[in-house]
Amino acid sequence: MFWDRFPIIKEEMVDFEEYLYTNLTSKQSLIQEAILDLAKAGGKRIRPALIMASAHFGDYDQDRVWNVAGAMEILHMATLIHDDIIDEARLRRGAKTTQAQYGKDTAVFTGDYLFSLTFNLLSGKATQKQLQKVADVIKQICEGEIQQHQDRYKLAISYKDYLKRIKSKTALLFESSCYLGADLANLSKLNIRRLGKYGRYLGMAFQLTDDLLDFKEEITTLGKPDTNDFTQGIYTLPILYVILETGYDDQLKKLIKEPVKNSKAIKEIVNKAGGLEYTLSIANDYIKKAKKEVSKLPVNQYQNLLNQLADEVIERNF
Repeated sequence: MFWDRFPIIKEEMVDFEEYLYTNLTSKQSLIQEAILDLAKAGGKRIRPALIMASAHFGDYDQDRVWNVAGAMEILHMATLIHDDIIDEARLRRGAKTTQAQYGKDTAVFTGDYLFSLTFNLLSGKATQKQLQKVADVIKQICEGEIQQHQDRYKLAISYKDYLKRIKSKTALLFESSCYLGADLANLSKLNIRRLGKYGRYLGMAFQLTDDLLDFKEEITTLGKPDTNDFTQGIYTLPILYVILETGYDDQLKKLIKEPVKNSKAIKEIVNKAGGLEYTLSIANDYIKKAKKEVSKLPVNQYQNLLNQLADEVIERNF
């Protein structure tokens, strides 16, 4: 189990897993089967852990914290289903995606059901401000996904555009998880902002390292689908760096016109041109910024956990 190496939160994560399953319910048998299959397929529950860790810096109310943590994990599950539909992914973490196993129609219904389940769960414990935070996050995730879809096959993407995309795609859920945990624990506005920034920087680094996985061979044990972004016209930082900063741009542009056929050559040239090293260096910069925010927090045993999770992102162990 991933959390075995983190004794401070291991037992709570084990108990939370059981709590999560008790809330993944539907009277409709097909949806029930689909959501349980998704839950069993893996996932480390990083976002719930961030909520819990952040809340442990203040007044910890387990009922309220777990309620929001469960809702945010269910929201994350919904986004994965919809992502896999858009990407036409057949596998994630080595298991069949919801759409591959049950068809696109059922996958859409299941993703929609999980979105509704998110707010159904939150309605019992969350404040109006917290509900608004989650609604804003969903809105921005949707806008980011639409923008990414519109930008497919466009090589004229700036670093700024790319960073804005991954903020919406990934970092917002990390940031809002930390923010919500801190808010639930009645931390000061300053410390809520600090934990929110930690989550944002952690999420940016997570997506940067995630984008590196497209250029590696073995990804089945991690949370990646069985598709490459660049074969679908989604150009991430390793490719953008080669296009914008190196002398390999013309060669890469020719290869990327037939990305499936030239997949191996594209990976080789991106590696040769330094795209992977550059991307990893930017991820490391975000991790340093995340740890800096942790250092500003009140002294607490959970600071070490937050720093350890930051290190895990760079090593990409989840």
